[in-house]
Amino acid sequence: MLGLLGAVFGLALVDSVNPSAIAVTLYLLLTVKTYTPRVLTYVGAVFGTYFVLGALLMLGLGAVLGRLGSVFDGSEAHAAQGVVGAAMLAYGIFAPSGPRAGGAPAATPRPRSDSPGAVFLLGVTISVVEFSTAVPYLGAIGLLTEADLGVARWLPILAVYNLILVSPPLALLAAYRVAGPRLRGRLEHLRARLERGAKGAWLTILAIVGFLLLANSLRYFDVFGLVEP
Repeated sequence: MLGLLGAVFGLALVDSVNPSAIAVTLYLLLTVKTYTPRVLTYVGAVFGTYFVLGALLMLGLGAVLGRLGSVFDGSEAHAAQGVVGAAMLAYGIFAPSGPRAGGAPAATPRPRSDSPGAVFLLGVTISVVEFSTAVPYLGAIGLLTEADLGVARWLPILAVYNLILVSPPLALLAAYRVAGPRLRGRLEHLRARLERGAKGAWLTILAIVGFLLLANSLRYFDVFGLVEP
């Protein structure tokens, strides 16, 4: 169980490095007068959306895997996992991360207004759009499903995962409330860097998750003596 928790929460730490969530939080901190309730609204929307979608996927994925039996525990599945992991690792390392020549950095998603409803809708929309590419989260859900835990056991684990996921925006909010004026220049610089380097951050996450998938496959086949005989 400790190994499972370590893997799941490790993926959560990787997933928490979310350029779009951090960039939106910085935008709210730096441009909205009543930034505290707006940031909390945005964070709540992200947490709630990911938690609900994850729970629904857990329930559905569990039913599917229950019907398929032990297919996903076999050599073929782990071999496929190794191939996918190697491809993700290679792409994350070797794909170009810089903007195209003459291209402008991607703009931070922004609400049409700073009302609570608009901010909440922005959080839900971004979360839904990005969910299909949330590789660490999908990997964690796969691990929890494979562990065959009951709802009462995986539900709090999923909640903690999502708390870790939204911890950087909450940490930024806390830091800005304590030392706002002194941090403003640095946060504006960070926001600009995130807008320029969003693709690079995504490739780093992709490479890390690919490495984890590949390592799990190698452990299964006892490659390089990774598993004790």
